[in-house]
Amino acid sequence: MRPPPRTFRAGRRLLRPSTLVPALLLCGLVVMGLMPLHGGPAAGGGGDAGSGGAAGRRRVSQLATVADAVTGGAGVHGFVHKEGPADPRNWHPDHKPFRLERLATWMGERQTALAAGQLPPPLPIYNGCQVYVNHLYKVLFLRHAKTASSSLFCHFGGCAAAAANASEAEAASTKALSFELFQAKSVEQLEALWRDYFVVSFVRNPYQRAVSSYRMMMRQLALGGEAAGAYNWTAFAADPTGFADVCMGDAQCKKRNRGFVYVHIQPQHPCLVTESGGWAVDFVGRVESIDEDLEAVLQELERRRPPEAPEVKPLEGSLANVNGRGCNETAAATGHSVAREQHCEPAEWYQGEHAAAFAQIAHHFQTDVEGLRFGGGDTGTAVQRRQRR
Repeated sequence: MRPPPRTFRAGRRLLRPSTLVPALLLCGLVVMGLMPLHGGPAAGGGGDAGSGGAAGRRRVSQLATVADAVTGGAGVHGFVHKEGPADPRNWHPDHKPFRLERLATWMGERQTALAAGQLPPPLPIYNGCQVYVNHLYKVLFLRHAKTASSSLFCHFGGCAAAAANASEAEAASTKALSFELFQAKSVEQLEALWRDYFVVSFVRNPYQRAVSSYRMMMRQLALGGEAAGAYNWTAFAADPTGFADVCMGDAQCKKRNRGFVYVHIQPQHPCLVTESGGWAVDFVGRVESIDEDLEAVLQELERRRPPEAPEVKPLEGSLANVNGRGCNETAAATGHSVAREQHCEPAEWYQGEHAAAFAQIAHHFQTDVEGLRFGGGDTGTAVQRRQRR
């Protein structure tokens, strides 16, 4: 049983985190003079007291919406109705020419939009969705970059550290749960396998995923180089795919390729649906509640486990974070370039001087925001419409 939500005592009243955030934002606006304390005009300005209070309340509501959207998990989660295989155009090798042609079209549209001073269109799937399989347990795993996938693969036996201190039996059990890249089959075989296997994927809040991608990209730049000193979150949020151009001009980062950049910022939702738009998965896990959702996956694997497969053990404690990093990285401490901004609270990447980033990221990852029902889609779209006028 999970513990009840934490509460914060304030006199005789109890404030839950969901109530505390808007309250703190309200206090901040009062202190800064952006909202009157007793309904009168804000400091430094005249005008109607009612309109000033209403404007302040709208501002608080907007900030609270941003904070909720940036920290929330997907509205679509848990067990869903699977309709068939993931759209083969987004991952099957036979459709690589289609993806190349689609990318070329997107590049042209991107240049047109940038020339007109508009946000570029969202990046389509280019590298292909990552489909992994474990035939022993009959499970398919649809993997996305920057969604704790390395930690999940490590738990399932994909890294040596997972079995370093394990007994021989535990090591064998861990290895049995490991995944391998799915080899394409005929259409008939593919449909039968997809129907029979348990298909699972974990998704991440696109606003936090974008920040994680940005921080990782900054680590690829040459330490002390021009790009590392000039590129920032504002530029990334406005045009995430534009980092590929920056990367190709950097002495260290250019050792990568554009595909490396694209695979870490491509959307998640298109890899989870069929060609007709139905779900191609049985279960959608959330990184924001990864322990709870992983436990549900493990229980389902155990329920489906064939007699010849080792027992699927429940999660002990929390999932180990393989690539976890602190929120205050420095080049001196790490030995590599780091993001110029270092915010510890997720919402800080989308407030104040970064306020425009919220609508921009909502635009770039529109399919994730809308298809997986993450918060902020309506707000981001509204802001984007205002920008286009």
